[in-house]
Amino acid sequence: MAVRGERIVAVGTDEDLRPLAGPRTEVVELAGRLALPGFIDAHTHFGNAAAWTFRVGLYEERDADAVLEKIATSARRVPKGLWLTGGDLDAAAAWAADEKGAPRPAPMPIDRRRLDAVAPDHPILLRRVDGAYVANSLALARARLDRRAPDPRGGEIRRDADGMPTGILLGRAGERMAELMPPANLELMVAGAESALEELRRAGITGIHDVARLDEVSRRQLFHTDVERSATDLALFRELQRRGRLTMRVYAFLTLAVWREVVACGVRPRTDEGRIRFGGLKAFIDGFLMDAPYANEPDYAGSFTFRFVDEETMAADIAGADAAGFDPVVHTIGDKAHRLLLDWYEAAIRANPPRDRRFRVIHAWYPSAREIERIGKLGLIVDVTPQHLVNDMRTVERRLGPERAKTAHAWRSLREAGARLDLVSDWPGSFNEQRATPLAPLQNIALAVERAWHPEEALTVEEAIAAYTINPAYASYEEDQRGSIALGKLADLVVLSRDILPLGARDIASTEVDMTILGGRVIHRRGS
Repeated sequence: MAVRGERIVAVGTDEDLRPLAGPRTEVVELAGRLALPGFIDAHTHFGNAAAWTFRVGLYEERDADAVLEKIATSARRVPKGLWLTGGDLDAAAAWAADEKGAPRPAPMPIDRRRLDAVAPDHPILLRRVDGAYVANSLALARARLDRRAPDPRGGEIRRDADGMPTGILLGRAGERMAELMPPANLELMVAGAESALEELRRAGITGIHDVARLDEVSRRQLFHTDVERSATDLALFRELQRRGRLTMRVYAFLTLAVWREVVACGVRPRTDEGRIRFGGLKAFIDGFLMDAPYANEPDYAGSFTFRFVDEETMAADIAGADAAGFDPVVHTIGDKAHRLLLDWYEAAIRANPPRDRRFRVIHAWYPSAREIERIGKLGLIVDVTPQHLVNDMRTVERRLGPERAKTAHAWRSLREAGARLDLVSDWPGSFNEQRATPLAPLQNIALAVERAWHPEEALTVEEAIAAYTINPAYASYEEDQRGSIALGKLADLVVLSRDILPLGARDIASTEVDMTILGGRVIHRRGS
């Protein structure tokens, strides 16, 4: 192929394209490597990823040296002088003891001196599972905690033989330190976003569909709970774009519950602000809401999520947003949640004039066979996260029983019914930071093509690639602009270190991203 500016201007043989090369043309010889359309991750929480840049997840670590190595690694990617936080120290060992009914082990021997040794240029404040905090010398200095600092009421500053704080802060002493942390304002989030964007570029990702919010709308709402938790402030993307640092195309899912206010702000579906595009509106239904009780909890059938108000409100929001031309994008887990969502989708389609709709089901863990058929008939887009199956595999049959489990995580069944699948990461992972999800499309493709549980529901490599390229492009009404390598399309490309089409899962996962190209510009080159 040949690229000029942002677009692919020719596709053909070497003989066809060689005359187009000029003295300043960069020629990339694949030599057995594979060029694909740039990967599009159709479900991310970019703001969380930016914030996590400054947080070190320590829940699973049982060894002090492993903790310190993680902190050192984080310090290398964060500008000097910025705070690093993290938790929960000692959690894995403590929770294991709790499960056995045994006493919790003593905390790891980590104090300010050990933290200073690996990250002296960053103030550090770590939370322990017992509620105490551990700070390094720079953090103590910023808080003005020296040998003369008194213990606060309800707390204790642990001290060494010379009376100097050891960095271990108990009760209110630790809480007061946490209260001194600088706010996560726009400038700090931009710093975190630089690191998050680098991760995306290294993974071969040129576009994301991100859960986002309009702060000017959020500030004027009286939400019943934190409805917009984990939504990226759109101001972050706008500021990155203003600075020329937004190396990503963003399809922003704003909040379904405030669709009227979104319209009032002048946002219109399928419109663009540079590399930022609008059209989807995000909502949540449930945490495992089932029609019948769980097999292992016969008196419990799940519940709606804390974000959910009531069925009437959700039905009205979906119909109203659809009438305004927006596509609902709804988090749905249990079979009852699927049944309700499809009822609401069908009602909106009946009530509103015909149009090109790209309605979506997010996650689709436990649909019944009937709901899978309905999803297919409606031609819905389904976002699935392969790592979710890995997390759920050990408990799904115990929770649902063998019959209902047959249609859990039923990726191939959904596709064959007529759904269009996106493979998504849900990056960076759970809001409480206890469980990260893999960002790398190659890792998620590997998980999708080789699954141990119900392997008949796996995808082919070609199907998995489509679920990371042309399918998410279709979901954002951009299939004519990107998602495949074709004349006139945007030159958003990824070059892999080898051809993954004939490979098994392990070899796909170990394949490297050699180059990532956005609009004809190389934004990542392995080794440089």
